Amino acid sequence: MTTSQIDPNVYQAARETAVLTDRSDQGTIIISGETRFDLLNRMSTQKVMSMNKGEGTATILTTDIGRIIDRLLLYATSSTIYALTSENNSDAIARYLMRFVFFQDDFQMQDISKDTVVFGVYGPQARQKVIETGFTDEELPLHHWRQTKFGEVTAYLHRTDPIHGDGYFILGEEKDREALWQRLLDTGLAVADAAAFDYLRIKAGLPRFGHELTGDYIPLEANLWADVSFNKGCYIGQEIIARMESRGKLAKRLVQFTADAPLETGSSLQANGKNAGTVTSTAVGPNGAIGLGYVKTAVLEAEKELVVGDTAVHLKQ
Repeated sequence: MTTSQIDPNVYQAARETAVLTDRSDQGTIIISGETRFDLLNRMSTQKVMSMNKGEGTATILTTDIGRIIDRLLLYATSSTIYALTSENNSDAIARYLMRFVFFQDDFQMQDISKDTVVFGVYGPQARQKVIETGFTDEELPLHHWRQTKFGEVTAYLHRTDPIHGDGYFILGEEKDREALWQRLLDTGLAVADAAAFDYLRIKAGLPRFGHELTGDYIPLEANLWADVSFNKGCYIGQEIIARMESRGKLAKRLVQFTADAPLETGSSLQANGKNAGTVTSTAVGPNGAIGLGYVKTAVLEAEKELVVGDTAVHLKQ
């Protein structure tokens, strides 16, 4: 796979003001029914017993051996939960969840991905920009949301994982795509295309589905500790994750790095001629090559020098 690249002007905007990017490849599922919280709680890593309208959280679906299936962002209304899945993964997640719906469950899902737009605003002035767009000036906790109407257009502001200081999702209907996009552009936001966004999220250390979020890793190895509750009841994969947390010893850990030359995703990281890990994401920007990868904990603790072929790799301190 080739590396992502970024326009230096977009990178400067992300660092100094904020950028706008289209994240509509993320899936959106509406979950309803009286047992919606119960099923999500017994299926995922976060304690999801209840949420009030306007609240949200992140949780992870894992296999029976604690490996990542997907990271979901959950947003509560008064009677439903909106679940944001990873890119182009809503159908797979809906089918997966339905496998665990029991006859006594009151649990329904509707995939509205094709009818939903998701835009991201990231950077130190992200909050100021969304306020200029017309959204609430209320400081939202992470993953909480608020609804706003712009005439006939209904939009939803969600606080999300930060890049360069802050981050927001704006959700709306596909029919309002152009109106919402233009309203955001009118604040002076620079546009980050898919490659630019990938560079920015790698720079921020955010794991991505299909790269760092795969069935090869558990949530703790991906540094997603905040998405895991250690005082809830059983869920699929709980035994393995709890054991790794109690022992305080992970086999590998997600790290950020720079490299002396561009690398390929999937490359093997070596230390003293032995396999030490895997490059999971790479990009090239104004300051050279950067990336994310999983490295064996023993190698990290020994502070061994890492290479990919003849290219030196330097871990972010």
